Amino acid sequence: MLSTYKESIDKALDAYLASLPNYPIYDPIRYIVSLGGKRFRSSLTLMISELFCGNPLLAINEAMAIELFHNFTLIHDDIMDEASLRRGHETVHKKWSNNEAILSGDLLYAVVNKLLATSEVTSSEIQTLFHQTAIEVCEGQAMDMDFENRSDVSVDEYLLMIKLKTAVLVACALKIGALIGGSKDIDADQLYEFGINLGVAFQIHDDILDVYPNHSSFGKKVGGDIIEEKKTILYISLLNNASKSEMDLLNKLYSSKAKNSEVIISEVKKMYEKYDVLSVANKEKDKYHLAALSNIENLSIDQSNKNRLISFAQDLMTRNF
Repeated sequence: MLSTYKESIDKALDAYLASLPNYPIYDPIRYIVSLGGKRFRSSLTLMISELFCGNPLLAINEAMAIELFHNFTLIHDDIMDEASLRRGHETVHKKWSNNEAILSGDLLYAVVNKLLATSEVTSSEIQTLFHQTAIEVCEGQAMDMDFENRSDVSVDEYLLMIKLKTAVLVACALKIGALIGGSKDIDADQLYEFGINLGVAFQIHDDILDVYPNHSSFGKKVGGDIIEEKKTILYISLLNNASKSEMDLLNKLYSSKAKNSEVIISEVKKMYEKYDVLSVANKEKDKYHLAALSNIENLSIDQSNKNRLISFAQDLMTRNF
């Protein structure tokens, strides 16, 4: 559904990145953007702009800014996670160095701000929304890092974390498209809430797919989140229900010098099934997905355009990757 918008964004990004100075510090920026990605957040900005004013390219600078900001977060997240691969290729800090990755990430954020500030359709509302989103994404990342050292994380804390770390950027992309397209304020606000609800459902669906992929073509290692002991909604639900003996077993499995990933995944999944944590995750995912669909119905647009958004939301919840 978003493929045409993705093509427009890729073309604009290629031209924009080619126009930047030919200094070595820009090479990591060109590199991470060249690794691709679905571009779904930035594509939503174009789609919503087109929905309200008929011209998706009116929002192309803002769409590029959102995509480049997303890539900035990936550079710094990979450093913090000590990740070696991104989209099947070396991460920026592995290909260059931590210092170069940090600096290129900082530079990329500055490039994003310049791109927004020099856009012909920018406004103080768009600028404020974007910068508030950047603040909240950092807050969400900080919460996620804090969770790594805690075993008492609640589901509500987790939902707030993914709202900040993941959902607010989706919501920002949608609302900026609406503002540029000239929507009514009430519609722009509804699209923002749609993005929040859909973004939360999107992340919960990711948590589920990691352990219970629904297709043989699933593109990642099954149980990767379990191996990394990530505080997903599944793992949090387990921690909040596990007995002392089960917690002792988990601690033993994860602290072992000779960690056996297959054994860890198998034992954790047994506990997942015992406490039926999948039903907890599905219940929360469905709640946010239904709220997102309700946001669409509240929009003052024709049904054909509502159906486009409904179709997108459904596709996102049934994806296999």
